[in-house]
Amino acid sequence: MSNNKLTVLFAPLDGWGHINACHGLAEELHRRGHRVIFAIDVAFKGKLTRYGFEEVLHSLPPDPNADPNIDFWADFIVKYKDYLKRSPIEIVESMTAIALNTMFDGVKARDDQYKEIVHRVKPDVIVIDSYVGCPALTESAIPWILLYSGAPLLAFNIDSLTPGWSGLPTNSDKNEWNAFRKRFNVAFSGINKKVDDWYKDMTGKGLALKPGSVPHPLSKHLNVYMTPKELDFKDAHPLPHNWTRVDGFVRTTDDTFEIPESLRGRPGKLVFLSMGSFGCANLELMTRVTAILGKSEHKFIVAKGPLHDKYDLPDNMWGQQFVPQTAILPVVDLVVTHGGNNTVTETFFY
Repeated sequence: MSNNKLTVLFAPLDGWGHINACHGLAEELHRRGHRVIFAIDVAFKGKLTRYGFEEVLHSLPPDPNADPNIDFWADFIVKYKDYLKRSPIEIVESMTAIALNTMFDGVKARDDQYKEIVHRVKPDVIVIDSYVGCPALTESAIPWILLYSGAPLLAFNIDSLTPGWSGLPTNSDKNEWNAFRKRFNVAFSGINKKVDDWYKDMTGKGLALKPGSVPHPLSKHLNVYMTPKELDFKDAHPLPHNWTRVDGFVRTTDDTFEIPESLRGRPGKLVFLSMGSFGCANLELMTRVTAILGKSEHKFIVAKGPLHDKYDLPDNMWGQQFVPQTAILPVVDLVVTHGGNNTVTETFFY
């Protein structure tokens, strides 16, 4: 272990996917003797201290109309669930614009808090996992790393690679790529201009984003993406020197899992169904998928999510609102997932 002990500040976007990815890297840094601090929303207070990490909290102004018992993003999906029935580009043009603007409002409202946190913590390096840039974090003169925990095609935004979020295969017609990109770039132009204008107001310079980019700057120091080697894109297009790949940031937890009695004696393979934060907040989707899989000869463990009490599972399934994913993956035969990057990388790991 190096004697050069660093203070590393992690600033993930609100959401377990981003926090868990940062947790995986933070765990290794902590093991090597570095000081790890998480800047997280007050809703996650106390969730990381048991792993030896420090927490500094930020928050949004209270919304008098918000129900504290309702998960924000679950409620978001309930409101806009019909958008998810559209084609990928139509989802980008409608729902994604709303989601990114919501994220932007949250990041902007916290900018002063981030500035105060950076001043107080005095980190040697900042690790950011977010889709929307924050001047207090990227323009503080402290070296920073972009940890892009989402599927990386969107972050790369390279014309020779399949467009992110398109669902198009690498050997598909390039005219389809171009048609998708044209509409995608228009859909992202509004939020990108909004973030760019904010940076100009705060720092005197814009982000000079390539059309269709995530509204977050790339780091001149280091950008990290998560993709198993078997699925990597480097053979299709070499990346700049300041991009590096990891198979995944698989965190260690003290979670344990025993196959429930109701499934243990049943025949068939054991399958894990995980549709992610957005997917499991879509009641129509979850009831339809579980009803279809309920006809299978196999047995299923289901991450039911925030609407867990709104639907029942067939006899060949067991599930809860939250399930210990990293303890479940080693014991199942197959994973059915929405494609969230943490779940994909953890599945490859196990």
